[in-house]
Amino acid sequence: MHITQLNRECLLHLFSFLDKDSRKSLAATCSQLHAVFEDPALWPLLHFRSLTELRKDNFRLGPALRSLSICWHSSRVQVCSVEDWLKSALQRSLCSRHESLVSDFLLQVCDRCPNLTSVTLSGCGHVTDDCLARLLRCCPRLRALRLENCARVTNRTLVAV
Repeated sequence: MHITQLNRECLLHLFSFLDKDSRKSLAATCSQLHAVFEDPALWPLLHFRSLTELRKDNFRLGPALRSLSICWHSSRVQVCSVEDWLKSALQRSLCSRHESLVSDFLLQVCDRCPNLTSVTLSGCGHVTDDCLARLLRCCPRLRALRLENCARVTNRTLVAV
């Protein structure tokens, strides 16, 4: 028996055991498996360990997403937490390469993931109150918002909550 002879529910179950990269690799083998990869039911949880993962095409955003975690732990996080006027030219250059990456990603989440219930952001130094306020408005089922090392978040986010 070949894997493509399994029904869709079995394929979704098999895909659920794979990480994002492995899912993408398996999906590249044939159109039937790619259709399973595209199924929103496969994507209730997304966890990103680096900002470069947000740029990959190895996941799908959709109404099935319930939990989102972006946890970026590196020496660059310290640079993002420094006030702009205190940054050196090199530090500003580092930040400019990824400054809007998380915010732009969260705007996509706002548009595609209305059933989101939990968001964790750690080390996302460029996320702003306005971005989080929009997320709160667009995701009415959001019950948990965890923020750590998000230097630009102020009391305005508490007011939005």
